[in-house]
Amino acid sequence: MTYSIQAILLLSTAILLSRLADAQSVDQLPHAQDFPQVAQPGAENSLPAYRCLSLPEPHREQKRDAAKGHGNFLNTLKQKGVVFGADEFLEGYYNFMGGLRRGSAVVSTFDANISIDMKKFMHVPGGIFYADFEAHSFQNPTSSLVGDLQVFDKNTADPFLQMFEFWYQQKFLHNMLRLKIGKVDANAEFSLIDNGLDFETSSAHVTPTLFVFPTFPDPMPSVNLFFTPCKLFYASVAAYDANQMDHFLDFSGKPGAVQATLNGTLWLGETGLTWNHLSGKASDGNLRLGTWRHTGQFNRTDDNSPVQGAGGIYVVINQTLWKPIADKNSTRGFRMFLEYANSNKGVAPIYEHFGCGLLWTGMTENRPHDEIGICTQYGRVSSRPGLVWNYEQTIEGFYRFAFASWVNVQPDFQYIVHPGGKYENALTVTLQLNVKF
Repeated sequence: MTYSIQAILLLSTAILLSRLADAQSVDQLPHAQDFPQVAQPGAENSLPAYRCLSLPEPHREQKRDAAKGHGNFLNTLKQKGVVFGADEFLEGYYNFMGGLRRGSAVVSTFDANISIDMKKFMHVPGGIFYADFEAHSFQNPTSSLVGDLQVFDKNTADPFLQMFEFWYQQKFLHNMLRLKIGKVDANAEFSLIDNGLDFETSSAHVTPTLFVFPTFPDPMPSVNLFFTPCKLFYASVAAYDANQMDHFLDFSGKPGAVQATLNGTLWLGETGLTWNHLSGKASDGNLRLGTWRHTGQFNRTDDNSPVQGAGGIYVVINQTLWKPIADKNSTRGFRMFLEYANSNKGVAPIYEHFGCGLLWTGMTENRPHDEIGICTQYGRVSSRPGLVWNYEQTIEGFYRFAFASWVNVQPDFQYIVHPGGKYENALTVTLQLNVKF
């Protein structure tokens, strides 16, 4: 399956790059009057004297022309369905007690992506091409500071450089069917905990019992099919090449090392209900029921004996409890999530998991994008050498300061009970800076 997917992706890329080169030709670029003018710099006397002296008038005009041409070029691409994005996550950690050791760590995650609407770009209705490049640097705070099994920060990984996602999506039958092929982050489609995404702990994003899940740090080649006959109900199935032998579009590092098996395929199935479209001021919510089966060979956690295959189930509920009546489209509101999952005891490091959380966005009207959240995650740990306790629990609280649409800062506190089932309770603080370019 992997080689077929790679051939399709390479052929699609060649076609798209050829089309993009045509879109950049002079004949297809619109005239300057078709776009609004770029805002001019401020008055001359508003600049410091040394900047005025070092920037003669001809140079300033050239700079204005370059900015205008750059803006027109991006507008042209956007009109043709080509959209660029980039993010930088900088995180600093400090473990005050327990875990592996006291101390600090830092992490950087840079992400750059391109999305192409194929209806605008190549007159193919319902098609989307997406590519996402990601570079992850510096330390792994789970393995260097805490030693927890649930992974207390979703961006925890060893350094890597890869094409994080690379896929094509096509809709059919008036959008009732959706096919997605390529290297995909499975958590964008399965076991999605909508109201847990702003928490740091990985267990608020996907249950830790799904220990073969191809999400950060290593999405995998896959085929995904989604059926949505109405707004209320949906069903989906997928096959992922989730094992350590797959290195598709991995440039450096070994992100696939997080996989627990050298072979096999992960099969996913999910169905559920979505009631966001129903009337009522707090109607937003959904129910997700999922099952999975991996065909690979695993080793038991207690005696390292081989086991063929693993599987499990999960249940997720997202619900808005309150939001302002005056502004139905506002992101402000009080929300919650519940999750439960179960897997093979003795194979999955955490075989049973409970989680819940509360999230409040926009506590006041003058701070509509600030968020505060609290959650707890409880996991039952499979027996293994050195185990002292048979469970691990995380309690997390955070506040996110949204200073602008392109930058926010989030301090986060976690108290981790029995990290890894064998270490003393840990207290960690994380400070995250997210900048969108």
